[in-house]
Amino acid sequence: MALFKRKKKEKNEKPQILEVQNIRVNQKAATSDEAILSVGGRLKEAGYIDEPYIQGMLNRDHALTTYIGNDIAIPHGEYEVKDFVKKTGLAVDIYPEGIAWGGGTVRIVIGIAATTDEHVGILQNIAEKLGDMDVVEKVVNGTPEYIHSVLAGDAA
Repeated sequence: MALFKRKKKEKNEKPQILEVQNIRVNQKAATSDEAILSVGGRLKEAGYIDEPYIQGMLNRDHALTTYIGNDIAIPHGEYEVKDFVKKTGLAVDIYPEGIAWGGGTVRIVIGIAATTDEHVGILQNIAEKLGDMDVVEKVVNGTPEYIHSVLAGDAA
């Protein structure tokens, strides 16, 4: 899936949904809620969402955990807050020490804001790219540029 592919921007090309500046490494959080507030704040700072979307991310995780295994959580807002998404985008926070989350441990938090059902394709892409724990380990220990390249499909 080419949702993250790097190309030269042309006038009518869609903007990238993951920018290197929205990837933060060596983060610390005591709880999953704290991590959601952090990644949600980054989505807001980047102009992808309005503030109420963050509460929708918390609500979604409380109702049904966004932990998907392989040390990954993918917090995203519930349907009721979709109108607070300005444009589709991602933010990634890396927690090398891990956070207890939904019965597992999470080291990669990928916040998703999607204007349509694009999140389904984004989730499939994440599952494909991070399905191998060796790749997850490299991402957890990687630079923002390396993490971007993995999610863009350029590295392994």
